[in-house]
Amino acid sequence: MVGCSGGKHTPECESLKVALGDDVAGYFVVGGEHYGFVTSVTDAVANIMGRRLTVTTSLSTEQLNGGLRSGDIDIAAIPSHHRVELHNYPSLSLYSTDYVLLMPSWAKVADTTEAIELCRGKRVATDKGFRCHTQSFPTLEKVASQIDTAATDGHSLALRLLQGRCDAIVCERSEAKLVSYLYRNIREVASFNEQVDIKLIFANRQLKKIFQENLQSYTATEDYTAATELYFGDTSISKGFVQLTYRPTRVVGGISVWDKQLKSVATKVGVDWRLLSAMARYESGFRNDQVSNMGAVGLMQVTPIVAEEFKMEDFDLADPDTNILLAAKLLRKNSRSLGFGNFPTTDDGVAIMIASYHCGITRMMEAQRLARATGGSGDSWADVSAVLTAMGDVEWLRANECRMGRFNDHRITIAYTNLVLAAYQGYRQTMKGN
Repeated sequence: MVGCSGGKHTPECESLKVALGDDVAGYFVVGGEHYGFVTSVTDAVANIMGRRLTVTTSLSTEQLNGGLRSGDIDIAAIPSHHRVELHNYPSLSLYSTDYVLLMPSWAKVADTTEAIELCRGKRVATDKGFRCHTQSFPTLEKVASQIDTAATDGHSLALRLLQGRCDAIVCERSEAKLVSYLYRNIREVASFNEQVDIKLIFANRQLKKIFQENLQSYTATEDYTAATELYFGDTSISKGFVQLTYRPTRVVGGISVWDKQLKSVATKVGVDWRLLSAMARYESGFRNDQVSNMGAVGLMQVTPIVAEEFKMEDFDLADPDTNILLAAKLLRKNSRSLGFGNFPTTDDGVAIMIASYHCGITRMMEAQRLARATGGSGDSWADVSAVLTAMGDVEWLRANECRMGRFNDHRITIAYTNLVLAAYQGYRQTMKGN
């Protein structure tokens, strides 16, 4: 499980702790990013709630029950047939799915052949969900020459197939679509057409109410429509990704489809591309066509004022290369103004630089000054963020001779900074040497 940065759970950095049952598919990690409908939806809702998602996987129903009871788990994802074992907790239906048979793209398959018949005499690998949920599995055992149920996710199953350890694999549908995209030499050939319902189980009714309200807000967005189309739509996965080139299209061994541009710009400017990635994730969701109500554009939400500042007002801010370059230059300039050189050497310095990107360099320099004036350190994120919070209090501002007006959005800036810093720390761990 991933925790908040530094292990300090401030209200702005509070986690939403989600756990997946060991027979719930739709989750794997590649290049430091999670894939899966459950985690995509809960992550989006957590962001709306101002909380950061943490995920634990492959837990038994008994472990889920214990975690919900102890407070170590806020939300558990289970197949509906386990609902009776967790009947003491409120629940919410999230989605229904089925299972898909995949084979190498070079395998000759008749389109009209049923999935079970395609498995006859073959070595087949499946996950625990298919083994436990479906009536097809006992029949599969009779016709297949070998059954492997050791894999826990679509990624692991795909590797078995590519390594020649089996002839076919069975994935939950949303994973099957991602596998087909990530590994172009694997394709869907048939489905088993047995519905499996996935439910969310909540630690208490208040959390369910809050989550459900925010989920309703999320389901009304284009992002939710795009996610459901991507994971469950009728269009091919490749077509879906072409239509959604602005989406955070994660890639094997990387973070996003923008890795090449981010690395190139970061090298020129002297900043860490993984920080740029973390910021793009929370500024725009990696969307190059995102435009805010305030006129901020692109991956890292650059404004025309920034373009003017760096004499690039005639450039297209929606162009990813231009957008990333401007954002990186602004970060470097802010870092120098804050006394950290081209790029901070500590996470505290990085956090202060991130916050300056969100709320402005003038306010952050004033927060640094006031932190020092009140006995703290201008290089400590804890001290500077405490001052940012205090800057929301008119009386405190008067007593400490602040040169700026009241800061009403301090909670948003602090939450944003903590989220980006945590993502950056995670990317540093998963993308070492890149």
